[in-house]
Amino acid sequence: MKKISLIILALVWISALIILIISLTNLYPNNVFSEHRLIVGIAFITITGFLKPIYNSVVNKGNGVESK
Repeated sequence: MKKISLIILALVWISALIILIISLTNLYPNNVFSEHRLIVGIAFITITGFLKPIYNSVVNKGNGVESK
């Protein structure tokens, strides 16, 4: 379960990174994201911010860390 969760988190983050790269570069001249570059950048930062605590909770839950 832990590995599946981490793989899903990685796929979400990598897909957001690919969208960010496509929107900020001119690899594809007529892409959908080129008009909304600022929004895509802010969304990438937001997604990264949301995934960080989720990643930490998955890693800590898998290690069996208990507070005393």
